[in-house]
Amino acid sequence: MEKQSKLRQTFDMQKILLSISILIFTLFLTTCNSRSKNNIHSSKGSSDSISLTETQTTSQDSIVQFLLDAAAKDFRDHQPPVPSGFRNVQFKYLTKPDEEKTYILFGQFLSQDNQNKEEWTHFATIKTDPYEQWVGSNALAYSQDSKEITYTKIDLSIALKSRYDSLIKLGK
Repeated sequence: MEKQSKLRQTFDMQKILLSISILIFTLFLTTCNSRSKNNIHSSKGSSDSISLTETQTTSQDSIVQFLLDAAAKDFRDHQPPVPSGFRNVQFKYLTKPDEEKTYILFGQFLSQDNQNKEEWTHFATIKTDPYEQWVGSNALAYSQDSKEITYTKIDLSIALKSRYDSLIKLGK
């Protein structure tokens, strides 16, 4: 009889320890989830520029690579103007009313026709389905309403020029 009582006590103690473990684990998950939500809300500050370290994800890197490829291809496919150089290329975003972000590669290019005049033209390559590219004053409108994401992994102007030159050399 005493043996059954000890077994019962041991079993009851294990049930209590299991319940406490589940409770602690649930509290841990809840705390992590609320911290994650707080970080999201705190990163929505009013700053016009946010650090990539705050928002850096693999998906943003792939978006930058996609936009560089799309811009280079579009410049090659829709000539003239034939770009001879790029400058001030930036990675930006616009926030839609539903809080969804639209990513943009924005910058300037110098066309071969305007090289002597040093007239740089604005462009914006926008990630849509799959992308849109705007040149001139239409592109400038997108830049004025967007927020820059500081992207320091590569110089975007050099990367775009390199991709464009590669496409021209390959004749694609």
